[in-house]
Amino acid sequence: MTATATSTPGGLDTALRVASWLVPLGILLQAALAGQALFVDGGLFGLHGGVGHGVLGLAVVQAGLVLVRRAGALPLGLAVVLVIGLVGQTGLGYVGHRTGNAVASSLHVPLGVTLLGLSVALAVLLGLRRQP
Repeated sequence: MTATATSTPGGLDTALRVASWLVPLGILLQAALAGQALFVDGGLFGLHGGVGHGVLGLAVVQAGLVLVRRAGALPLGLAVVLVIGLVGQTGLGYVGHRTGNAVASSLHVPLGVTLLGLSVALAVLLGLRRQP
């Protein structure tokens, strides 16, 4: 078996730091796609949802890396809250889009902003963490 970049603690730390910044970038991309879908091309809602699934998957991987690297209770707690929030966000997106439920849609936007802030805070916190 050959060694990979993520088979060492340093490689896992690098993967964690990269994932921690890809999550907020993905959330920001979703906001841009939602705006374009609302005002330019409604067909972009499908891409918005697809990116959302990717961000959720990446956040799950990130939470796993936080756990494996023993990054601490605060980063782990934030990562778990982020995953739970993204699951809720996905549900609100489906309910709002498929049923036209205005309440779900009205909660979807501020939750997205909150999750963006949380994901940036987590990325900064992980970036400040000292190497073991």
